[in-house]
Amino acid sequence: MITLTFRALSNDSMIFVRGTYFRICADGTLRGPDNAVTANYSDGLWQVARTQHRILECRATVYLRVTSSDGRRKSIGPYECVRVAGGEIFSNDIYLGAHTRESSRFPGMDVWSEIAILSDV
Repeated sequence: MITLTFRALSNDSMIFVRGTYFRICADGTLRGPDNAVTANYSDGLWQVARTQHRILECRATVYLRVTSSDGRRKSIGPYECVRVAGGEIFSNDIYLGAHTRESSRFPGMDVWSEIAILSDV
């Protein structure tokens, strides 16, 4: 089971969601195993349960299955900690990739069209 933590924008409160896997989709949604929308990403923030969150984290060993803009898929990991902030994905302080063009840190890099967060490959 994977637990994702959303860190709130306005205070220190957090929202936790659990699922067997999650997907960050090209349309800016985060979806769980039942394909239901868990969160929406827009303007650098995750919208969850009427609150905005700057950071999405997973502090467990996970793998990522990423799909590039040309449709190629690959599995990467394992990672002990994954953080998604500002359209960018990190493991600890190591940049892994981006899920939106809003990220300006590495403008020439490919943007992943889908990222699955998995407990096993």
